[in-house]
Amino acid sequence: MGVKSMLSSMKELSLKLIRHKVTFPEKLKGGRIEKIGNYFHNIYSDYKVVAIETAESMREKPLKASAYITFLSAIGFLIKSNPNENSFTYSLMESANRLALVGQAIRSPKTEKHLRELVSNMRDSKLVHINLGVCSFMYEDNYTQGLGLYVAQCGKLKTPWLEIYKNIVDVGINGYWIYLEDAMKDYDVNENEWDETGNMTASSR
Repeated sequence: MGVKSMLSSMKELSLKLIRHKVTFPEKLKGGRIEKIGNYFHNIYSDYKVVAIETAESMREKPLKASAYITFLSAIGFLIKSNPNENSFTYSLMESANRLALVGQAIRSPKTEKHLRELVSNMRDSKLVHINLGVCSFMYEDNYTQGLGLYVAQCGKLKTPWLEIYKNIVDVGINGYWIYLEDAMKDYDVNENEWDETGNMTASSR
């Protein structure tokens, strides 16, 4: 049996199921149980027809179907691997520990400054996690979370949504925090250790 004939048979069977009504004993007809049964039967029939029509469309336009499947698979993967707030905390602590194992003389000042600011904001509960499904943002709020002052609780004084991007300190996607990963590149290289002539600076001696 070919694919075309098989799909045709499935469609005919589905249409028969749609026309078929769930039968109940006379004492149950018109009652709540019959209504619930017919409701779920209609839902099943609708999804059955959609599934068959989707299979036919995929057979007629395989390239378009492949593109849709690839796109949806990518979205599903990003949603599953989207890092949460605990992931950021763990990554930050791990990065701080790695930096602490490096001597002050060869430690990157840029990395140290970036991590110090993040740790300070986390200690003060100023970092807020925003989950967008496929990715996440960590942004620095103006006040400590849970602060009872009027300026911290008043909605009209909070940072507008369109300006939150100015306070974003990291972007998480596919299990990684982009800014944090970038800050840890060459964290054991002191950019100020040597001058332009190749001689060691006075502050590094």
